[in-house]
Amino acid sequence: MRVTSQYLYNNFNRDQQKVNESLKKVSEQISSGQIIQDAYEDPGVFDDTLRLDSQINELKSVQERTSKAQNFATSTDDTLQDFTDSLRTFKTRLIAAANDSVNDENREAIATELEQEKEHMMRLANTQIGGEYLFSGSALSVKPIDSNGNYHGNDKSIETVIGEGVSIPYNIDGESLFLGSNDSVHKVIETNVSLRDSTDENKILQADDALKDLVGDDGSGEISFTLAGTKRDGSAVKESFVIDTDQTIETLLNKIGEAYGNSDTSQAVKVELNDNGNIVVTDLQSGKSQLEMKLHGDYNGEAIDFIKSDYTYAQEGIDDSAFFEKNGSTLKGNVALIADGELATEMTKLEDISNGALSGKTFVMKGKDVDGNDYELSLSLDDPSTFTVGGTTYNVYNADGTQTSADQMTMKQLDDIAAMVVSGTLPADDSSDAYNDAIVAAAKKVDVSINQSGEIEIHDKTNDLSNIEFSLYDQDANNFAENPPSPTLAFNSNNAVTTQKAQMDFFAQLDEIIDAVRTGKSDVSSEGGDPRNIGIQNAIAQIDQFDSHFNTQLAKVGTIEKSLQTSEERAMTMEVNLKTLKSDLTDVDEAEAYLRLNDLSLTYQAILSSVTKINSLTLLNYMK
Repeated sequence: MRVTSQYLYNNFNRDQQKVNESLKKVSEQISSGQIIQDAYEDPGVFDDTLRLDSQINELKSVQERTSKAQNFATSTDDTLQDFTDSLRTFKTRLIAAANDSVNDENREAIATELEQEKEHMMRLANTQIGGEYLFSGSALSVKPIDSNGNYHGNDKSIETVIGEGVSIPYNIDGESLFLGSNDSVHKVIETNVSLRDSTDENKILQADDALKDLVGDDGSGEISFTLAGTKRDGSAVKESFVIDTDQTIETLLNKIGEAYGNSDTSQAVKVELNDNGNIVVTDLQSGKSQLEMKLHGDYNGEAIDFIKSDYTYAQEGIDDSAFFEKNGSTLKGNVALIADGELATEMTKLEDISNGALSGKTFVMKGKDVDGNDYELSLSLDDPSTFTVGGTTYNVYNADGTQTSADQMTMKQLDDIAAMVVSGTLPADDSSDAYNDAIVAAAKKVDVSINQSGEIEIHDKTNDLSNIEFSLYDQDANNFAENPPSPTLAFNSNNAVTTQKAQMDFFAQLDEIIDAVRTGKSDVSSEGGDPRNIGIQNAIAQIDQFDSHFNTQLAKVGTIEKSLQTSEERAMTMEVNLKTLKSDLTDVDEAEAYLRLNDLSLTYQAILSSVTKINSLTLLNYMK
């Protein structure tokens, strides 16, 4: 086959183009540092690069999120530290106020200092970082604590994603912090009347003293007692019994313990007489408890008081008929409603609070409405449930228009009925539409709901100084003939004073503590100031409880910070590893690339030389 110069030229030209393209590619590799510039050059490498870039970007996002969450958690940690410092200052001032040498002027000064410390803690509760409130739960834009110490956030966690399907909560919500529960705390209730010798008021009786020393009997009489209340689970306690006056006070204490479930083989409560002569009942099981007690004695027709208050009553002789306490436009009950170990909500059923069926029960609402008019309402829990007021009977309706049975009755429905009667807005007729219209009209005048402490609260929207008077009680609260006693409910009662409890209402309890200092009340006592105030000594114990609770939250946020830090460090390490892997996959070996460039350059020069020679051939050259 004859090889012409054109054929050689064409071959050399193709070789030149290939080498030129290779030179360009190597030059681009050296310039960019990358093996490929476009996907078509190596689809496998390109796909791996995209995957690695996506993973690297996600790890960068994790670091950004965890860094932000760490800042939030660190600010929370710092703020909780400030809280614990304030609580210790609070305790120090309380101990000073408890000193017998402190006079009224000094106590007032201490109370003022405590007010300022409380206001400081309210400011701490409203701490923000980057425009977000630390303690509002997931409602980050909502100011958690108002000027009255009420909480307005929620109990939700805010979380940051640290990996596929993996997230970490990084906040402490205010509901847990200020209204939470310390389940290691035992509920303690205490009478506020000191048991003293009838012949010597300065002598406080002991548990081994005889009851005759209390009443001045010669030893031949007897005292009739009535005991009512609830056990920790809300089940009713109702007993009447007689004890000879020559028996000791210990006999009475044992009788109380038996009523609450004590036996020879097990103890539900501890009942004792403290140094002030008050009867103290402690729930031996920690956590939320509905433990409550009312105790009365009668000796030869004369009442023996164990618990006193400033309450007035809708029905004489029924402790649970005490009118709600009023402060300006707000009325509030004193019984925290609990169901299944949790504070009741609007949707909680009444029978869950009472720990038993309430069918057949009748509750009474009595008092004055927003205009000062007297009312009396009788609520019959049955199938269906009805209420009667002013001689007219109305059915209670569910949201779907059906009639409500006793086992369906909720706190919301009870609150609605209360709202209708205290607002003076009753249904126009006995229909579900009229019933709902009355509820809507009532809401314009009053708000009846369960507050953050689980108590019924009434707010009068029409008057700053409300005319409303309100009492809500079981018609058969004093029926001691039932055996066993039927379930019941109390909403405001002249009951034993709660000095310790698992559930908190932080700022409300601080107010009560400050009041104890201001009035100089050292212990629970019916004498001087508010007879239901817990006193400074119990206040010190409550501050210890708060301190323990806040330290628990501190430990929790410390764990959160550590987890976030570990997650961020892990993400940084993984990012470095992925970048190394990507570098191994896509980065050019510069030494090798330069050698390749040199080889290609020499080849390119050789091709150019050959092409030049071919182009310079003459006919004479060809003939040779």
